[in-house]
Amino acid sequence: MTTSVKKEHRIQVLNEDITIRPSAVDGFFQCSYQWGKTFLEGITTIPGSRAAIGTAIHRGAEVYWSEAMERGEVDDNLGKLTDAAMEAWKEEIKDGVQYGDGETEGTCAKEIVSGTQTFVDDIAPYAQIPDFVEHRFTVELDHPLVKNLSGTVDYLWKNTLADLKTSKRKPSPANYTTQQSIYKYLAEANGHEIKHSNIHGVVLKAKPEGMILPLEPNVEQAKSLVNIMLDTLDLVWQDKYPIETILRPNPKYYLCSPKYCSLYGNGCPATSGWDTSGKPKTVKL
Repeated sequence: MTTSVKKEHRIQVLNEDITIRPSAVDGFFQCSYQWGKTFLEGITTIPGSRAAIGTAIHRGAEVYWSEAMERGEVDDNLGKLTDAAMEAWKEEIKDGVQYGDGETEGTCAKEIVSGTQTFVDDIAPYAQIPDFVEHRFTVELDHPLVKNLSGTVDYLWKNTLADLKTSKRKPSPANYTTQQSIYKYLAEANGHEIKHSNIHGVVLKAKPEGMILPLEPNVEQAKSLVNIMLDTLDLVWQDKYPIETILRPNPKYYLCSPKYCSLYGNGCPATSGWDTSGKPKTVKL
């Protein structure tokens, strides 16, 4: 049995003013095909419940710090924070959401409330009121496909950056080195001296727990990764080779499964029975 390449499954370059976000750099190297479909073509997917829960808790934290910055003191009004968090949740899932096994809207709401409470109890008392919260830093780039490198910093106090992470397990700071290194680069490129980088972790387990974990950035390594991305996208722009031979799928990526990727079995060269040369691939049953 053979299958043919479907034109609509090739990566189309529909976006020529890309913003490279710090959170998207590692994804380029984990599966550049998925990255290309997302950022060059602009496909959208239904958000997963875990990401939507994280967005909601972020919103609660943003309200907490924003009001503290205005007043010069904190207000542990949990009701106000959870209201803001739940509004963010509703906005995030208005077009649908993919729930995990055993999850419902009710279980997710419970996690949002407990996660927001954990932020207030376990993280906020050990962090200073920031100078900036949810603040965007940008560096413009002269590239035919990429207009800038830009990211929103969750928390900045004097010379300390912090990023809020929600997960079911204790976060490993090393997993966020690239992202945090780019945040440090962007902040310093915009006039801030950064000496400390932290992860504000909210662990959504049976008994939620919050923690502040230090992280050691590697700005030079992160800049090298971004430069590799820009060089690769130069090849895409030149249009000398099939784009799927440049932005190749990675079936060994740990998130390569129908649970995490809407492209799995739906046009992805690694999972849909055709290869990146554009020739039909024989599939053995």
